[in-house]
Amino acid sequence: MSSYILDKAYAIEETSGVGAYLVVVQGTNPGEAKLPAAANAGSILGVTVHSQALEGANVAVRKAGIARVKAAGAISVGAPVNIAGTTGKVKAISETAGTKIECLGFAETASAADGDIIEIYLAFHQRTA
Repeated sequence: MSSYILDKAYAIEETSGVGAYLVVVQGTNPGEAKLPAAANAGSILGVTVHSQALEGANVAVRKAGIARVKAAGAISVGAPVNIAGTTGKVKAISETAGTKIECLGFAETASAADGDIIEIYLAFHQRTA
């Protein structure tokens, strides 16, 4: 069950909108959100709570608490996770030693395959692999 402490509305700048349970990052302007441009992207805003099909329309983004998020593959309970790529899904942190990591939080439930929806304890922070 998802628990939230803080959700905030952001205008989506993706031309075809954005799906539910995906990580979004800071958009071009304050108050805007978009999908990440790469894996391990910074400027994380949070996880979309619902889908929004219209560019410029608002979507609720979970910024604190427990959030449902789509996994890009297998993730174990307790694993720290970060952005897997441009889709907004997450993966278990696996970067090479010395890499700066943009950590989203920690898996509360496990995933077995790409597209599984898991729960994440949101704890945004940076670390070095």
